[in-house]
Amino acid sequence: MRDFTAAAGRLRSLSLGAKLLYTAFAIASIAGLLVSWRLYGAMVQDAGAVAYYAGAPAAAPPPAPTQAPAASDGPALELGPELELPAAPDPPRVLVEQISERKLLEVTHFHLFSVPVYVLILAHLWLLARLPAWLHTGGVAAAVVTSGLHIAAPWLIRSAPGAAALMPISGVAMLLSLGAMAVVSTVDMWLPRRSRRGEAAPLDDAR
Repeated sequence: MRDFTAAAGRLRSLSLGAKLLYTAFAIASIAGLLVSWRLYGAMVQDAGAVAYYAGAPAAAPPPAPTQAPAASDGPALELGPELELPAAPDPPRVLVEQISERKLLEVTHFHLFSVPVYVLILAHLWLLARLPAWLHTGGVAAAVVTSGLHIAAPWLIRSAPGAAALMPISGVAMLLSLGAMAVVSTVDMWLPRRSRRGEAAPLDDAR
Protein backbone atom coordinates (compact mmCIF):
# COMPACT_ATOMS: atom_id res chain seq x y z
CA MET A 1 0.00 0.00 0.00
CA ARG A 2 3.00 2.30 0.22
CA ASP A 3 2.72 2.91 -3.52
CA PHE A 4 -0.48 4.90 -2.88
CA THR A 5 0.98 6.98 -0.02
CA ALA A 6 4.28 7.82 -1.72
CA ALA A 7 4.98 11.19 -3.27
CA ALA A 8 4.03 11.91 -6.86
CA GLY A 9 6.45 10.92 -9.59
CA ARG A 10 7.26 7.48 -8.17
CA LEU A 11 5.58 5.43 -10.89
CA ARG A 12 8.80 5.06 -12.87
CA SER A 13 10.58 3.54 -9.88
CA LEU A 14 7.97 0.84 -9.20
CA SER A 15 8.91 -2.82 -9.30
CA LEU A 16 8.18 -4.89 -12.39
CA GLY A 17 5.34 -6.71 -10.65
CA ALA A 18 3.68 -3.46 -9.57
CA LYS A 19 4.03 -1.96 -13.06
CA LEU A 20 2.50 -5.07 -14.59
CA LEU A 21 -0.38 -5.00 -12.11
CA TYR A 22 -1.19 -1.30 -12.55
CA THR A 23 -0.89 -1.52 -16.35
CA ALA A 24 -3.31 -4.46 -16.49
CA PHE A 25 -5.74 -2.58 -14.24
CA ALA A 26 -5.61 0.50 -16.48
CA ILE A 27 -6.15 -1.60 -19.63
CA ALA A 28 -9.09 -3.40 -18.00
CA SER A 29 -10.61 -0.03 -17.04
CA ILE A 30 -10.38 1.20 -20.63
CA ALA A 31 -11.84 -2.07 -21.91
CA GLY A 32 -14.70 -1.74 -19.43
CA LEU A 33 -15.50 1.74 -20.72
CA LEU A 34 -15.49 0.52 -24.33
CA VAL A 35 -17.79 -2.38 -23.46
CA SER A 36 -20.10 0.07 -21.66
CA TRP A 37 -20.34 2.15 -24.82
CA ARG A 38 -20.99 -0.97 -26.93
CA LEU A 39 -23.60 -2.21 -24.44
CA TYR A 40 -25.39 1.13 -24.58
CA GLY A 41 -25.55 0.87 -28.37
CA ALA A 42 -26.90 -2.67 -28.17
CA MET A 43 -29.65 -1.63 -25.74
CA VAL A 44 -30.71 1.56 -27.49
CA GLN A 45 -30.23 0.26 -31.07
CA ASP A 46 -31.74 2.32 -33.91
CA ALA A 47 -34.78 3.57 -31.98
CA GLY A 48 -32.72 6.06 -30.00
CA ALA A 49 -32.52 6.91 -26.32
CA VAL A 50 -36.00 8.49 -26.25
CA ALA A 51 -37.71 5.33 -27.44
CA TYR A 52 -35.64 3.12 -25.12
CA TYR A 53 -36.08 5.09 -21.90
CA ALA A 54 -39.40 6.91 -22.49
CA GLY A 55 -41.12 4.41 -24.75
CA ALA A 56 -42.58 4.82 -28.21
CA PRO A 57 -45.76 3.62 -29.92
CA ALA A 58 -45.40 0.27 -31.59
CA ALA A 59 -45.17 0.36 -35.34
CA ALA A 60 -48.31 -0.78 -37.15
CA PRO A 61 -47.95 -4.17 -38.82
CA PRO A 62 -47.81 -4.12 -42.63
CA PRO A 63 -51.15 -4.76 -44.35
CA ALA A 64 -51.81 -8.33 -45.36
CA PRO A 65 -51.72 -8.95 -49.11
CA THR A 66 -55.19 -9.19 -50.64
CA GLN A 67 -56.06 -12.26 -52.66
CA ALA A 68 -58.03 -11.99 -55.88
CA PRO A 69 -61.44 -13.71 -55.74
CA ALA A 70 -61.66 -17.00 -57.56
CA ALA A 71 -63.46 -16.98 -60.90
CA SER A 72 -66.89 -18.65 -60.78
CA ASP A 73 -67.46 -19.12 -64.54
CA GLY A 74 -65.31 -22.23 -65.06
CA PRO A 75 -66.30 -25.78 -64.18
CA ALA A 76 -65.74 -26.89 -60.63
CA LEU A 77 -62.99 -29.43 -60.17
CA GLU A 78 -63.73 -32.32 -57.87
CA LEU A 79 -60.65 -33.61 -56.14
CA GLY A 80 -60.39 -37.13 -54.87
CA PRO A 81 -60.01 -38.03 -51.23
CA GLU A 82 -56.69 -37.15 -49.75
CA LEU A 83 -54.43 -39.96 -48.69
CA GLU A 84 -53.57 -39.74 -45.02
CA LEU A 85 -50.23 -41.39 -44.48
CA PRO A 86 -48.97 -41.90 -40.95
CA ALA A 87 -46.21 -39.45 -40.29
CA ALA A 88 -42.98 -40.88 -38.97
CA PRO A 89 -42.31 -39.59 -35.47
CA ASP A 90 -39.38 -37.24 -35.32
CA PRO A 91 -36.72 -38.03 -32.72
CA PRO A 92 -36.66 -35.51 -29.89
CA ARG A 93 -34.07 -32.81 -30.31
CA VAL A 94 -32.64 -30.70 -27.56
CA LEU A 95 -32.17 -27.14 -28.78
CA VAL A 96 -29.84 -24.81 -26.90
CA GLU A 97 -30.24 -21.16 -27.78
CA GLN A 98 -27.06 -19.19 -28.27
CA ILE A 99 -26.54 -16.40 -25.78
CA SER A 100 -27.37 -13.05 -27.31
CA GLU A 101 -24.71 -10.45 -27.91
CA ARG A 102 -26.43 -8.06 -25.52
CA LYS A 103 -26.45 -10.62 -22.70
CA LEU A 104 -22.81 -11.43 -23.32
CA LEU A 105 -21.97 -7.73 -23.24
CA GLU A 106 -23.75 -7.39 -19.89
CA VAL A 107 -21.77 -10.30 -18.42
CA THR A 108 -18.48 -8.97 -19.80
CA HIS A 109 -19.27 -5.47 -18.56
CA PHE A 110 -19.84 -6.77 -15.03
CA HIS A 111 -16.68 -8.87 -14.98
CA LEU A 112 -14.46 -6.13 -16.42
CA PHE A 113 -15.31 -3.87 -13.50
CA SER A 114 -15.22 -6.53 -10.75
CA VAL A 115 -12.46 -9.04 -11.58
CA PRO A 116 -9.67 -6.44 -12.04
CA VAL A 117 -10.48 -4.91 -8.65
CA TYR A 118 -10.37 -8.37 -7.07
CA VAL A 119 -7.03 -9.12 -8.73
CA LEU A 120 -5.69 -5.69 -7.79
CA ILE A 121 -6.39 -6.11 -4.08
CA LEU A 122 -5.23 -9.72 -3.93
CA ALA A 123 -2.05 -8.97 -5.87
CA HIS A 124 -1.22 -6.16 -3.47
CA LEU A 125 -1.27 -8.65 -0.60
CA TRP A 126 0.89 -10.94 -2.72
CA LEU A 127 3.45 -8.18 -3.34
CA LEU A 128 3.60 -7.47 0.41
CA ALA A 129 4.50 -11.08 1.22
CA ARG A 130 8.13 -11.94 1.97
CA LEU A 131 8.93 -13.67 -1.32
CA PRO A 132 11.61 -13.36 -4.00
CA ALA A 133 11.09 -10.67 -6.61
CA TRP A 134 10.83 -13.20 -9.45
CA LEU A 135 8.03 -14.98 -7.60
CA HIS A 136 6.21 -11.70 -7.07
CA THR A 137 6.39 -10.96 -10.79
CA GLY A 138 5.42 -14.49 -11.79
CA GLY A 139 2.40 -14.56 -9.49
CA VAL A 140 1.10 -11.23 -10.74
CA ALA A 141 1.64 -12.28 -14.36
CA ALA A 142 -0.23 -15.55 -13.81
CA ALA A 143 -3.15 -13.77 -12.13
CA VAL A 144 -3.43 -11.15 -14.88
CA VAL A 145 -3.12 -13.60 -17.79
CA THR A 146 -5.52 -16.23 -16.42
CA SER A 147 -8.20 -13.75 -15.37
CA GLY A 148 -7.98 -11.84 -18.65
CA LEU A 149 -8.16 -15.06 -20.65
CA HIS A 150 -11.19 -16.22 -18.67
CA ILE A 151 -13.03 -12.96 -19.35
CA ALA A 152 -12.22 -13.14 -23.08
CA ALA A 153 -13.01 -16.87 -23.38
CA PRO A 154 -16.76 -16.48 -24.14
CA TRP A 155 -16.03 -14.14 -27.05
CA LEU A 156 -13.32 -16.43 -28.40
CA ILE A 157 -15.66 -19.44 -28.19
CA ARG A 158 -18.42 -17.42 -29.87
CA SER A 159 -16.22 -16.85 -32.92
CA ALA A 160 -14.41 -20.21 -32.79
CA PRO A 161 -16.53 -23.01 -31.22
CA GLY A 162 -13.55 -25.34 -31.34
CA ALA A 163 -11.97 -23.36 -28.52
CA ALA A 164 -14.67 -24.40 -26.03
CA ALA A 165 -12.08 -26.06 -23.80
CA LEU A 166 -10.60 -22.62 -23.16
CA MET A 167 -13.39 -21.77 -20.72
CA PRO A 168 -12.78 -24.53 -18.13
CA ILE A 169 -9.01 -24.42 -18.61
CA SER A 170 -8.79 -20.68 -17.99
CA GLY A 171 -11.21 -20.98 -15.07
CA VAL A 172 -9.17 -23.68 -13.33
CA ALA A 173 -5.94 -21.78 -14.00
CA MET A 174 -7.40 -18.59 -12.54
CA LEU A 175 -8.67 -20.52 -9.52
CA LEU A 176 -5.26 -22.04 -8.83
CA SER A 177 -3.26 -18.83 -9.34
CA LEU A 178 -5.52 -16.54 -7.33
CA GLY A 179 -6.12 -19.20 -4.69
CA ALA A 180 -2.38 -19.69 -4.22
CA MET A 181 -1.87 -15.95 -3.89
CA ALA A 182 -4.59 -15.73 -1.23
CA VAL A 183 -3.31 -18.70 0.78
CA VAL A 184 0.37 -17.70 0.66
CA SER A 185 -0.40 -14.07 1.54
CA THR A 186 -2.57 -15.08 4.49
CA VAL A 187 -0.02 -17.55 5.85
CA ASP A 188 2.83 -15.07 5.48
CA MET A 189 0.74 -12.40 7.20
CA TRP A 190 0.44 -14.47 10.37
CA LEU A 191 4.01 -15.73 10.57
CA PRO A 192 6.17 -14.15 13.30
CA ARG A 193 8.17 -11.16 12.11
CA ARG A 194 11.92 -11.62 11.91
CA SER A 195 14.32 -9.16 13.49
CA ARG A 196 17.53 -8.03 11.84
CA ARG A 197 19.50 -10.71 13.67
CA GLY A 198 17.21 -13.43 12.32
CA GLU A 199 15.34 -13.95 15.58
CA ALA A 200 11.58 -13.90 15.84
CA ALA A 201 10.27 -10.58 17.06
CA PRO A 202 7.88 -10.57 20.04
CA LEU A 203 4.17 -10.31 19.38
CA ASP A 204 3.98 -6.80 20.83
CA ASP A 205 6.56 -5.56 18.33
CA ALA A 206 4.72 -7.24 15.49
CA ARG A 207 1.67 -5.19 16.35
